[in-house]
Amino acid sequence: MVRILEIPGISIILIYLVVFLQEEKISAFSVPSVSSRNVNNICQKMLLFAKPPPKDQFDLKELEAFENQLEKAGLIKQRDDEDDDILADEDFENDDEESRTEFVVPTELNNKRIDAVVASLVPELSRSVCGNLVADGQVTDGDGTILNRKSLKVAAGTVLRVAMPKEEKPFEIIAQNLHLDILYEDEHMIVINKAAGMVVHPAAGNWDSTVVNALAYYLKTSPYGSGDFVGKDDGSPVSKSSSTDMTGADGETLSFRPGIVHRLDKGTTGILVVAKTSQALAALSESFASRNVKKTYLAITVGNPGRRVAIDKPIGRHPVHRQRMRVVPDPHRKDSSGTAPRDRLSPTMLQKGRRALSFVDTLAFDSKLALVKVRIETGRTHQIRVHLQDRHTPIYGDDIYGIADWNKRLIKTHGIQRPLLHAYRLEVDHPVSGEHMVFKAPMATDMKKLATSVWPTGPEEAPEYFL
Repeated sequence: MVRILEIPGISIILIYLVVFLQEEKISAFSVPSVSSRNVNNICQKMLLFAKPPPKDQFDLKELEAFENQLEKAGLIKQRDDEDDDILADEDFENDDEESRTEFVVPTELNNKRIDAVVASLVPELSRSVCGNLVADGQVTDGDGTILNRKSLKVAAGTVLRVAMPKEEKPFEIIAQNLHLDILYEDEHMIVINKAAGMVVHPAAGNWDSTVVNALAYYLKTSPYGSGDFVGKDDGSPVSKSSSTDMTGADGETLSFRPGIVHRLDKGTTGILVVAKTSQALAALSESFASRNVKKTYLAITVGNPGRRVAIDKPIGRHPVHRQRMRVVPDPHRKDSSGTAPRDRLSPTMLQKGRRALSFVDTLAFDSKLALVKVRIETGRTHQIRVHLQDRHTPIYGDDIYGIADWNKRLIKTHGIQRPLLHAYRLEVDHPVSGEHMVFKAPMATDMKKLATSVWPTGPEEAPEYFL
């Protein structure tokens, strides 16, 4: 006889049992004769609803086991693969992620209503507009959880990510006098050391103050000429309908990213190569597409990734958090339940990630933080950040793939609110002459200071990393 009182979710299960007994036309007094196998199957199905979600949103073993249970119970349908839109050889910040502005709740707003907090942090928006943003699910915490209750009180130090109201798309690139750290320039190309917090090109949520906006201003008076980037007659920025629009390797018209060959995440610093002419753009795009470009990064991680580590794991979109990426599980590798994804999931449910290859080498480790060098053979979205997170040594300050407590410490002690990742070195053939060129960019001051604390003798032992 089944001991119902020991089963969690008793009220739901009892209701389900009544329905089952009615369908089977069995009297309530004949419960002891009901097959224990049937009762157990019913209980297992109902307990799926009572089971809490995995505590760690990136715990792949729990996620796989939960998906397995759902499929066996017939509670999920097959879905088509959704990763074909990921561009190869691109290092870029997801547009949806970039359209959100991030804030940290200050002490003076501790325990205040979230709509009032957002209104205080975004003074250009009215209290009612901010309340609507909250109610419409346009405000999340640092982990991506939607906060849609206007009366919710938030504590000081809480990270809020606000999707600002959509702006009207401009018809041309606005030239802006913004500082650029130029490493190299000629009449065909320009190489810069991108600053943290600077988006590469205009897009939703960032129509100005980007690298492209800065170049549109600078190139008008560049001693090496403006090339095809800006209008040649009056120096005006390239407009959407201009004949000087260029097309990238992916076939997209580059109205708002003219000359952009590759991209860096908003918070990432370092080397960015930009073509100034259509000829240079075509040649550089081919070099990146054929992987004839060598890219090396420096990062500060929480934990030690190890020496001379090769990470060859495919990357695809996270099945739950669609604006994030993850390492796609090996379909042949058995999980904690003893079964492989290919054995428990239908072919259409097996996510197809793109191959991602990273070579990681720890330069120094102080028992907590490490300064590491990463060379990537591919350029998947968030590749370095995802690979290091999968190795349980995430990048310090990474608000998407990092550790929240460590990130808060970084903000409190150093005032840094970004992933400590730097595109340090890049090797590429010149798009016209074919000359092999090597560029190096110094770390930003804040990252260099932390790197020196991790490796005090680094500037003397390896000065090439501390330019």
